[in-house]
Amino acid sequence: MTRIAALIVGYRSSSEIAPMVATLRSGLKNEELSVTVHVIDNSGDPEEIIALSNIPGIDRILPNDRNLGYGGGMNALASTLDSKVDWLLVCNPDIRFLPGSIESLVDAGARYPNAALIGPLMRDVGGTTYPSARAFPSIRTGVGHVMFANTWPSNPWTARYHRGGSSAEPVEDTVDWLSGACLLVRTEPFAQVDGFDEGYFMYFEDVDLAWRLNKAGYGAVYAPSSSIVHSGAHATSAHAEMMRDAHHRSASRFLGKRYAVWWLSPLKWTMQFGLYLRREFGRRRTITPPQ
Repeated sequence: MTRIAALIVGYRSSSEIAPMVATLRSGLKNEELSVTVHVIDNSGDPEEIIALSNIPGIDRILPNDRNLGYGGGMNALASTLDSKVDWLLVCNPDIRFLPGSIESLVDAGARYPNAALIGPLMRDVGGTTYPSARAFPSIRTGVGHVMFANTWPSNPWTARYHRGGSSAEPVEDTVDWLSGACLLVRTEPFAQVDGFDEGYFMYFEDVDLAWRLNKAGYGAVYAPSSSIVHSGAHATSAHAEMMRDAHHRSASRFLGKRYAVWWLSPLKWTMQFGLYLRREFGRRRTITPPQ
């Protein structure tokens, strides 16, 4: 029996979590897989806890009176799990599982025993493939992506970062990192690197996790035999500016960690300036930042 703990971080997200859990339960057919569903609510709203408690298929709800962010919420859930859990299934509230998607992720994990992260093919509600498997951002690639992603989507830096982009033929392969919107994580390596870095409130916590696991000798695998739908309903325009600022702070944090040596400081300052220009440009266009 393979034991999986599905972890969901919510913030007044019960309306999205209900259909997500329903698709998880209805799409799971393999009796050799045991999946428990665990939700942490970061809103501190008692009414939200009541709403979550009325959703069928949730095994445990963890109320929280302060917002820990995405990685912090995931760590809080993971810290309370039974040590016999084999995999963590990290889930955004606004994803929808297709039949067989979880089984396909586990099968891919069996084919790559050194992989700590397995990620599915993601499509939006219109059927467009989201580039969820990516290269680690470097300063050179990061500057090009930050400066031109919105105005010149086909630029070579964004294409390199997106590993060919959403139009590329999906092929199972080892990659640098995978979107944390839906991610199967092997439990022991996750614990070995102390889980997510809680210094990221939102964005880049998945990049950072993959980077640290890579340094510890573990891989990441893109498994397009598993397919999910990511509606993006959580990324509302009402919070666009807050999300954009968080994205740029997190990008700066990751690049600062990756290029910590003093002699790269001028390049990091260049990246910081590019992030500043991107943020100011975004405020004028009210566009949610691409990841």
